[in-house]
Amino acid sequence: MASSAPIPTVLRIDVEPDEHQPSVGERPWNGFLAMFDMIETLRCRLSDATNHPVCPTWLIRLDPDVERAFGRTDFPVRRHLDLFDGILKHPDVLGIHVHALRWNADKAVVFSDYADETWAAECLQVAASTFQNCFGRPPQVMSSGGFFMCDSLLDAAVALGIRADVTVEPGLPPIHDNVSFGAYSTAPSADFVRCPRLPYYPSRRAFDIPATSLDDVRPLIMVPLISGDTSPILKRLYRRFVSREPPKYYEPLNPWKVWPSPQRFWDLAQRAADELPAPYLAFALRTDAPNTDSHRRVCELFEYLPRHPIAKRIQIVNPLSWEVESLAGPRPFEWSEASAGTRVQ
Repeated sequence: MASSAPIPTVLRIDVEPDEHQPSVGERPWNGFLAMFDMIETLRCRLSDATNHPVCPTWLIRLDPDVERAFGRTDFPVRRHLDLFDGILKHPDVLGIHVHALRWNADKAVVFSDYADETWAAECLQVAASTFQNCFGRPPQVMSSGGFFMCDSLLDAAVALGIRADVTVEPGLPPIHDNVSFGAYSTAPSADFVRCPRLPYYPSRRAFDIPATSLDDVRPLIMVPLISGDTSPILKRLYRRFVSREPPKYYEPLNPWKVWPSPQRFWDLAQRAADELPAPYLAFALRTDAPNTDSHRRVCELFEYLPRHPIAKRIQIVNPLSWEVESLAGPRPFEWSEASAGTRVQ
């Protein structure tokens, strides 16, 4: 029988321009407008189903490439102040989503400079400073765009007071080419293959290793996106040609991908949540333009969600909520010398 236990769920929404490589000029972020409307509808329907408030996490692009294209780093907040006023009426989370994008004047293109870790840290600092100026407080939650993460960036986040990172995608190997990189990247994206599938406090040795002691821990929680075994989708074809069960294959369950149907997607999500030591889900959405296939796919999945049995269990929560933090074990300041050497997860 399927479990009936609540599933703490982090819904990360990257508030970005409609295009991955926006041209210069002020214009509304229509994908953000459309995503806001979709979330408002979902908020009502899921709250009715679960009796639990819906608390999505809105992570805003406020980095140097936004200034290049739109004239100032705080453009989305100034242009869409009414939407942010609407978001702030709810217990939603606001934070920053940062890309290490750079302008190549010779080629007249934007690219991701992953080889220069100091540039990635500078982009993070610009975004955090802009957020502080917009909202009067420092951001506590972040995600890194373009599947990028490195230890120096995480250290910069800790120094800025970031308390949660919602970037890693367990099971995902380095990527060498992707539309989110701009025209190209100077190095592949991060290797997330060995990242834990539940929230964890990262070791100072490497961002993808859980800390094992108070001396080893970084005071920040990593909130991984959900990865699941997608082999059930291949079972019928695999049995037909190979005559045996397919091997388990774990990959991020990203809503913007092509899935056989909304029902199959939420079936996979429910399976992924329930096979973990404790139920848990986390998804990332991007505010793509309303006329794109990715936006339509996301809308179809979340319009269907209230009709799937998992809807009664999903509780969309703050990445810093007790429901999420409890999955990572004791918080760093609660660790004692007696617990040194005990694994967090």
